[in-house]
Amino acid sequence: MNALRALLVGALLWAVIFIEWSILLFAPVVKDMGDRQNFVHYVLLIPIVLFGAWLFYKNGNKTNGFLAGVLMLIAGIVLDALITVPLFAGPQNGVTHVEFFTSGWMLIGFVELILISGLYGMKKVKSASKQKSVRTDTFLLQTTDS
Repeated sequence: MNALRALLVGALLWAVIFIEWSILLFAPVVKDMGDRQNFVHYVLLIPIVLFGAWLFYKNGNKTNGFLAGVLMLIAGIVLDALITVPLFAGPQNGVTHVEFFTSGWMLIGFVELILISGLYGMKKVKSASKQKSVRTDTFLLQTTDS
């Protein structure tokens, strides 16, 4: 497994999600939507995580997608703990690290990231093994016909 790759993709996802969430906080159309803002975020999170999973698997990686998702999540949690909470969430709202990370909305995002990357990984690894099987079958047919 390429743990470093998963962690780097996780850091990239964190940056993209940070930008996306910043836009949601300040965009006139959605900034005052309350909890509906979270639903918009979760819909936008789907293509963001799919992009991250694609990036992780694009070189033929066969790692379990759920494990890769957990590693991507760990990278995001570390960056949130070091940057988001102390610089943005805490001073502005008086939010502690515990409150930030145990928020129901945050936990939903954690589960969504792991599920999407896990399902993507299952599909990607399964299709790669099918292609390998087809190539092997074709090779066997060619060698037996000779």
